[in-house]
Amino acid sequence: MQKKVCIIHKVKPLDPRSFYKQGRSALRAGYDTTIMGFYPKDKVVNGIKLVGFNYPAKRLSRFLTSNYQVFIRALKEKADIYHFHDLDFIPWAVLLKIITSRRVIYDIHEAHPEYMLLKAYVPKFFRRILSALIYLLEHAAANFFDAIVPNDNYVAKDFNHKRNEVIFNFPTLDFFKDSDSIPWQKREFDLFYHGSLPKYHFELMMSVAERLNSENVRNVWGIVMNEGSPSAWAKQEVQKRRLEGNFIFLPYTDYLNIFKYLTNAKIGIIPLPSYKKFMKNIPLKMFEFMGFGMPMVLSDLPPSRQFIKGENCAVSVEPDNINEYANAIKFLLGNPEKAVEMGKNGRRLVFEKYNWANEEKKLLGLYSGVLC
Repeated sequence: MQKKVCIIHKVKPLDPRSFYKQGRSALRAGYDTTIMGFYPKDKVVNGIKLVGFNYPAKRLSRFLTSNYQVFIRALKEKADIYHFHDLDFIPWAVLLKIITSRRVIYDIHEAHPEYMLLKAYVPKFFRRILSALIYLLEHAAANFFDAIVPNDNYVAKDFNHKRNEVIFNFPTLDFFKDSDSIPWQKREFDLFYHGSLPKYHFELMMSVAERLNSENVRNVWGIVMNEGSPSAWAKQEVQKRRLEGNFIFLPYTDYLNIFKYLTNAKIGIIPLPSYKKFMKNIPLKMFEFMGFGMPMVLSDLPPSRQFIKGENCAVSVEPDNINEYANAIKFLLGNPEKAVEMGKNGRRLVFEKYNWANEEKKLLGLYSGVLC
């Protein structure tokens, strides 16, 4: 009888990890595959059944009402494996395990306790309390689950579980279509950033742009922000600091179509500060830049360093050091042959090692293992 996988990930768009990677891999392996999330309606996309729920505007409603609705629908699915992604679904996932006795897998995207310390909408005093509570919740609940799947090896070290399977969030190779369509020197954007863009990232980027402007170095930045990023604030700051000629805000597009922007960019930038969270999480966009043959300028932090050290595909700089960021960008823009060489090195690494094809084997092996 065909086994059924139900992936629970409460996001609006089709997610790079849960849909384009895990969902497609499960379907290709012969599993009856369902993904539950904040989709407009139930539908089937490329053979994967999507089960949609309304997206409440208030966080409390998302935590209580939505989780209850997802839980009830998940019970009806009668899946052999429930693979969930959301921190706030942990209590419901424990209940799902107790009631159904089916296999439950927790996919850990973030260093959640450390991430809570960065939540600006929560008063600082309560952030520390909530961070500690999240740590206790994750570690106590993990004992109920058949496996945990950290995205990052540094996060995995925090957990002691018999099935602690690190599955890196490497990109799918079909993401890199048309990656050589525009010669490097003719690309419109000197620098590019896409994804979640918190204020502390963009403050640094604007300061770097100001430094480059003061030295008459052309620097045009393409920016694609996910929902939830402070887009209105960012646009106001650009106007206030007279950087309209530097930053171009581009419309959001889904995972497989971001290539339309990336093929027109020279350098990828990842301006992570040295916060505890970023000492554990690996930025997915690093591999996306590499796969498109783009050299990178990024903060020199352990999670990223393990993949690029000695590979001559990026310039690592001291976090928050505006001078080092500006100098690295000037170097790459002023040495196009070297930049192109570094981009080729990164692309080779992604196509040979750092891609989803290798991680897919781990995922399917895990599914088979928990079902035995």
